[in-house]
Amino acid sequence: MKIKWGRLIGLVFIGICLVIDPATAAQKKGAAKTATAPKKTNLPAKTAAAPQKTSPPSMAPSVDVALVFGKTGTDPGEFGTIDGVWVDARGRILVVDKGNQRINFFNGGGRFLKSFGEPGEGPGQFKQCTGIVIDRQQRIIVSDQNNFRLQVFDAEGKFLTAFGRKGTGDGEFLEPMGLALDSRGHLYVSDGTRDDIQVFDENFAFIRKFGTLKPEAGRMERIESLAVGPLPREEIFVADEKNSRIHRFSPEGEHLGTFGKQGSGPGMFAKEVEGLAFDDLGYLYAVDETAGKIEVFTPEGRPVHSFGGGLGIRPGQFNSPDGLHYSPLYHSMLVADQKNHRVQVFHLEDIWKNKKRVSQKPDHQQTGHSAGDGRL
Repeated sequence: MKIKWGRLIGLVFIGICLVIDPATAAQKKGAAKTATAPKKTNLPAKTAAAPQKTSPPSMAPSVDVALVFGKTGTDPGEFGTIDGVWVDARGRILVVDKGNQRINFFNGGGRFLKSFGEPGEGPGQFKQCTGIVIDRQQRIIVSDQNNFRLQVFDAEGKFLTAFGRKGTGDGEFLEPMGLALDSRGHLYVSDGTRDDIQVFDENFAFIRKFGTLKPEAGRMERIESLAVGPLPREEIFVADEKNSRIHRFSPEGEHLGTFGKQGSGPGMFAKEVEGLAFDDLGYLYAVDETAGKIEVFTPEGRPVHSFGGGLGIRPGQFNSPDGLHYSPLYHSMLVADQKNHRVQVFHLEDIWKNKKRVSQKPDHQQTGHSAGDGRL
């Protein structure tokens, strides 16, 4: 019989290796078994993905979250990409889902109730719905961005009317986005391409426009979110996303100044300024989308507080937060946590824990409240 010496030598060598280091072989065998074991997570698979944006870690304190709800998907109550959020007079939470082109209703505990809207160009259909407000007649007004219009619905989502068309004239839009209301029922609409704000009365008739700034005032670029300040002044605040700052206007459109800048210190934004909202005492909250935190200012632009756990998937952390709304009914701030496909709700008493809120309203400048006492 002819012996194959090469094969025999190879087998002897393997045997020697196993005898000398059996632990190594056992470790390799164990590694092969564990390599395919899935990691456990309590969150949906898409939500658990690592954030795509990179930024310095947020230095803002994290706070307790009162409620978190939502997950990614197309089924009823699930989200594509969310933007605006609002609470109606009955305490229902309305969430704008621009990914699925619909408006979702949830109860105060985050349980899905119903939705309306679908993709398209007809009445009640959307092409990139973004902003939402509910006026004093309980009409739901939604910006229908790529249909160059605003749509109006009754309190249950039945289509009532629409206004606007593509263009640069009065009452026309190129990219209607942010919405805000004042005490007279006037509607303010930001345009992310025109970079101006148009104002309409309760019948949706055009009143005026403003926002075209002189060079020394600083140009607004890629504006979206709006907020109306406390009475009696009711100044208008506009998030200038591209320039990491907030513009302040009189109700008539006179430019009063800017505050905020790019950076990581108090009152600064890592890059994009997103949602704006005032609380019951006149503090302005502004979303730092890139850093995953929320800055808090006086109406004059003085930074006084911030909160948020930075970028991540845990409660209190954010991934591209966007829309922001204050609900007096729940005494809470609601945040559209866009790329985590969820809404997070923060009680004011948790946001201001161990801090004192002093009214910023001109007629109550000397009135102090402890956070969370519920008085408006």
